[in-house]
Amino acid sequence: MKMTDKISIAKKVILSEATALKSIANRLDKNFTLACEAILNCRGKVITIGLGKSGHVATKSAATLSSTGTPSVFLHAAEALHGDVGLIGKLDLVVCYSNSGETKELLLLLPLIKILKVTLITITGNKKSTLAKSSDIVLDSSVKSEACPLNLTPTSSVISAIGLSDALAITLLKSRGFTSKDFAKSHPQGELGKRLLKKTEDIMITKGLPFTYSDMKLVKAIDIITKYNYGIIISLTREKRLLGIFTDGDLRRTLKRDNDISTLQLYKVMRKKPFIVSRNIMAAEALNIMEQNQITCLLVANDDKTVAGLLTLNHLLKSGIE
Repeated sequence: MKMTDKISIAKKVILSEATALKSIANRLDKNFTLACEAILNCRGKVITIGLGKSGHVATKSAATLSSTGTPSVFLHAAEALHGDVGLIGKLDLVVCYSNSGETKELLLLLPLIKILKVTLITITGNKKSTLAKSSDIVLDSSVKSEACPLNLTPTSSVISAIGLSDALAITLLKSRGFTSKDFAKSHPQGELGKRLLKKTEDIMITKGLPFTYSDMKLVKAIDIITKYNYGIIISLTREKRLLGIFTDGDLRRTLKRDNDISTLQLYKVMRKKPFIVSRNIMAAEALNIMEQNQITCLLVANDDKTVAGLLTLNHLLKSGIE
């Protein structure tokens, strides 16, 4: 077989699956909203159940939900029939995955789910199936055909079920106001978690800082700002308590306001109440403060209000805080 033939087949598969996903998106209806509301109102955990390829989708769904703020766990349909159904509590919610909607093991679980009176959401390719008819909410994942030329291997149907599951997870994430810092907490050993869980004291600049005292002419202060290249000068008392700061932005505003700065004293133009953060807050939170207030520097303070260090926007970004 020629290489071009292989690529042609691969493209056809991918485009077929993309078409199936587009169709799913266009068919979203009030049932999707109801499913989201049911999960948001769930006081327990979400149990995803499936068998075979649908079981793999259910496993992935539980993992994605858990990592995005919705506590979830996968329950193997066959194992559930041999004791593991005890995992389901009265406050939980069940999401069943079955393309046919007639998976024997899932149908055998229906009486147990009904006894517990938990909400049952089904993601299926057959809205007229026994499983769908027995569910509280049904999400349609049906496809016209599989990407497999024999129309046998679960391909487009699997992608569609995954697409619906991801849509649920991300919609719930947005509804909960789930942030990157929340994500980091559930991935403490991941690269993102390691970065975002850093505190300001872990990455603040502590050496070679542009400290000075207030009894200084502005022109001299500008020389210090230029020398240290942090875009800021920090004015302290003799006891190292903060008096104020003066930044590149302050300089531009001062030059616009005053034609002659040769006699200006630093204390007259410096900012007396700059933004200050604790050394114990997360660096990602410090970055949010910078972005919200459109500033490029933040002072870090000790408990006794003395200056502990400096955070700059460039330094945060270089440290991988985004």
